[in-house]
Amino acid sequence: MHRNRPSNFLVKSVGPWSEWAIDKIFLLSIVVAPVAFIAAVYFGIIGNWLSAIGCALIVPLATLGIYARYVAPWQIRVKRLVARDLGEFATLHVSLSTLHSPLPPLRFVFFSDLHLGKFKRGAWMQKVVDAVNVQQPDVVLIGGDFVGHTERCDLRELLAPLSQLRASLGVFAVLGNHDHGIPGPDHADELARLLPLLNVRLLHNECVRLSNDLRLVGVAELWAHQDDLPRALESCDNTAGRVLVLGHNPDLMLRVEREYPNLHTHDAFFLFGHTHQGQIYLPFAPGLAIPIKSNYYRGSYHTPRGSFYVSSGLGESATPTRLNTWPEIVVFEV
Repeated sequence: MHRNRPSNFLVKSVGPWSEWAIDKIFLLSIVVAPVAFIAAVYFGIIGNWLSAIGCALIVPLATLGIYARYVAPWQIRVKRLVARDLGEFATLHVSLSTLHSPLPPLRFVFFSDLHLGKFKRGAWMQKVVDAVNVQQPDVVLIGGDFVGHTERCDLRELLAPLSQLRASLGVFAVLGNHDHGIPGPDHADELARLLPLLNVRLLHNECVRLSNDLRLVGVAELWAHQDDLPRALESCDNTAGRVLVLGHNPDLMLRVEREYPNLHTHDAFFLFGHTHQGQIYLPFAPGLAIPIKSNYYRGSYHTPRGSFYVSSGLGESATPTRLNTWPEIVVFEV
């Protein structure tokens, strides 16, 4: 039992045996597809049409499994947020911009859940960095879970490409549950030492001023019981303006709704990862096996306590398989 594990750990998750079985089903799809095709041809030749049809139906399913296991996890997609995704945060920007001389917009790039280790390593990190730099960001935001399944891995080697990120106003990050060893080995202290050496500023319930009217707040990990959004907001100066909140787990919004009724966040914009947007997303079974208490696991949301976006992340945890989700970086301007 991990000492930091919350009592409701993996509230909606399947068990490890189920995860193992799901992984092996997709892994074997690369064998099943050609075998089923050959069998369909064979049964057709000998006139066993029922068996031929049955095998033929397996072929496209197994082919989809090949794509989900061997192709989709390696395709980075760029998600561009627009004003309707940002909610009141964007509306406030419009009202403020009419009061001052027009300024060029700040471009943000957000990504999360690298899960570097067993499935993806330094070469993937380099591909991510190259994709981010192409967007020419002013600010880069990283939403935690840098690592996962790190047995026999050198964290410095895995994360070295982060030093190549180019952002005029800086690169900022928070940690996720896997970084704290929930589950797995606890790398929080090592990451806290390593990330600044790679020009990544780790935020722990603190506020950074990005411009005259924009503050960035970084909230520590929920499952490690280190999050303190009120303290983070209090650390901002008193100048009026917009607030952008960087976190890892979207269940932070449940805490905002239930425990912080007087906290002024309705015009803030939050960014989260953690859920991988389901990773294996089945439209007929949405929200299946996602380790959160809320239903905030995929895309944009607007609530009375703030608007937010939940990313699909860039890595995978129990299985390197993605179905109806893809690794993504998120781009938006304010």
